[in-house]
Amino acid sequence: MRICILEGDMSRTGGTERMAAWLANALCKRHQVHVLSLRSTDGRVFYPLSKEVEYRQLPPFAGKLCILKQIRWIKRYLKEHQIHRIINVDMGMGFYGILAAKGTDARPITWEHGNYYNNWDSRLFPHLRRYAAKKSDAVVLLTQKDKENYDKHIRHHAPVTVIGNPAARHDYTYDTASRTILSVGHLQRNKGYHRVVEIAAKILPTRPEWQWVIWGEGPEREALEKQIREAGLEGRVLLPGLTKDMDAQYQKAAMLVLTSDMEGLPMTLLEGKSWGLPLVAFDIMTGPSDIIDDGANGCLIAAFDLDAMSGKLATLMDDATLRQQLSDNAAIGMDKFSEERILSAWEELLK
Repeated sequence: MRICILEGDMSRTGGTERMAAWLANALCKRHQVHVLSLRSTDGRVFYPLSKEVEYRQLPPFAGKLCILKQIRWIKRYLKEHQIHRIINVDMGMGFYGILAAKGTDARPITWEHGNYYNNWDSRLFPHLRRYAAKKSDAVVLLTQKDKENYDKHIRHHAPVTVIGNPAARHDYTYDTASRTILSVGHLQRNKGYHRVVEIAAKILPTRPEWQWVIWGEGPEREALEKQIREAGLEGRVLLPGLTKDMDAQYQKAAMLVLTSDMEGLPMTLLEGKSWGLPLVAFDIMTGPSDIIDDGANGCLIAAFDLDAMSGKLATLMDDATLRQQLSDNAAIGMDKFSEERILSAWEELLK
């Protein structure tokens, strides 16, 4: 089968791009796989693609007819390469892929990476989501909870399949001596890193051996650096940027904390879980509760209750035995996120 994965910008470092790369690399073992990137911020692909994957970036169209030109270019590509399936990575990309697929043999599948309510502060995005949900041949959602959202709010949507994100299982030895709290993700407002600084100000001053490291890059860096300075937490809350070896960072951490406003199925929690880290997250609509068994391998905190989050983290920081117990239970629920199971679900859908 000839498959085209259509993505917005493969130079970005987010979970969406990581999953697009994973799927392309997994499918190319049995299929002819193409990846099209609508644009590239810095002209590179951040997450490596197999040499078996055909990668192309669209030409830099400009002007009022830019979107129309992009769709026409994609359509020609689908026809030229006789594509059977086009996978639109995220609901916004569905608009491009669905229109481009018209008049070709390609059947469009649109893959949600947030949830129904995640609209990126855009008035247009809800309309793009509704269009993709109705006009795709199939829609892939990350959680059963989000399927309920779609069923409730979008009448007569395309058939929905729930396929989670994958996580590889690792052999690990949890380091109870670690004094590093870890957070990972794009430095943007909806990831809630401004809350990290507020929480850190409550718990780090009385625990001088601890630090909080936030790996990632993005538009909130300057604001976060200012907030850290004003809180007197320079050297305690760190923003080291990007790394190609996140696995090493997971192995050095004591726990993983997620402070997001909204998620689909956060890769950072899955990866932290796969390395045996105790997980602490706000219990937002979708994501954390699909991954964390509260009290067994992590802690779910009422959404945006900073005092409750601070109290739970302080308890974990002061109790190495409790952290070890949570780590010992990290494997609970991992089977449903196995790479083999997730790939099998995609293969079944593509048929």
